[in-house]
Amino acid sequence: MKRRDLSFMAIFLPLYYLAFYMCRYSVLPVGPILTEKMKLSTGAYGLSLSALYTGYSFMLMPAGIIARKWGAKKAILAGTAGTIAANFILLITTSPFTLLVALFLNGASQGLIWPSLMQIVALNIEDTAANWIVGLMMTSAIIGPGVTFMIGGLLIFLDIWWAIFILSSLLLVALTVYFYKANIKSEIPIHSIKFKWPKVNRDVLALAVTYFCFYSILRGIMGWLPSLLMSEISMAKAEAAIGSGFFPIVETMGAFLGGFISSRMKIIKPLFSVAFLSSFTVFALYVILDIPAYFVALAFFAVSMPEWLFFSRLPQILNPEEVAFASGLIDTMGYIGGSVSSFLIGYLLEVSGNYSSVIMLLALYSLIGFATSIFIRERKCCY
Repeated sequence: MKRRDLSFMAIFLPLYYLAFYMCRYSVLPVGPILTEKMKLSTGAYGLSLSALYTGYSFMLMPAGIIARKWGAKKAILAGTAGTIAANFILLITTSPFTLLVALFLNGASQGLIWPSLMQIVALNIEDTAANWIVGLMMTSAIIGPGVTFMIGGLLIFLDIWWAIFILSSLLLVALTVYFYKANIKSEIPIHSIKFKWPKVNRDVLALAVTYFCFYSILRGIMGWLPSLLMSEISMAKAEAAIGSGFFPIVETMGAFLGGFISSRMKIIKPLFSVAFLSSFTVFALYVILDIPAYFVALAFFAVSMPEWLFFSRLPQILNPEEVAFASGLIDTMGYIGGSVSSFLIGYLLEVSGNYSSVIMLLALYSLIGFATSIFIRERKCCY
């Protein structure tokens, strides 16, 4: 691949995916404001967040098939249109039902994006360069919520919180125009278009089940971070939104450290085990010693260490036409976990009225994640 084209992939695709993340999580920093305006219970808000993740998970598997049959670029354009429509509905919504519908539409539209981007990487980039570009896109996914929280916090401080839905959409539109004009491969060669059920080997299944636990922790609590900081540390709404952005930054640091360790030491399986056991330890200390809420960021750091490894290996262990489907399967399991966890957290808060039970749930997910990661086979690492 030409150096100029490789630079496009390494710089533009992560930036583009960051814009999608800003649109996907635009509701999170202003969640406390919406719940107050609509008089939503914690259970009802948890159900709305669950709709976002449910819509995403429902679309991921079909997205891999759509990208293979009609091309990744067309799938991304369709996802962009749905995402912008959903953010417009969020801008004008005044009812809990419309909020739920808008978040489901947002999730379903965004579900088209990741498998399609993975297909573009597999078709245009070879060898270890694909690992790093996937890693950079994963980094965008990690810092995306943090950037959104911080921008949202600033807009709340300026008393124009609703502008988060406009600004994120405008950025996505501008980048999509550039993406549409880019000369890149996005369609599977004609002889591969006829659909056949892709292979799903043991490695993919093990990664998918472990990713369920991984996202049950990270995405389950993500939508509740402002509420957590407001409840446990008595932060104001704007401060809580900005403070919530600190957690994904710590998550990014963990992912970079994990990527570095796997690259230097050529290990995979031990990294998963250490990550989940470390996060369990932090959660347990939070419950037992009643440590401040911001120490939960240490669990974010620990559990994020293998984050790159869930997807960056796929171009090496699968054929290019199978990558979109496999990445969709893994991501689907993750967002099912996030959906279930978001709902359970809302329910636990409504029943118990405190976050101790929530942290105990996250500790349980850490233990299950450690158990499932045992089935991930150690292979030579090439990062």
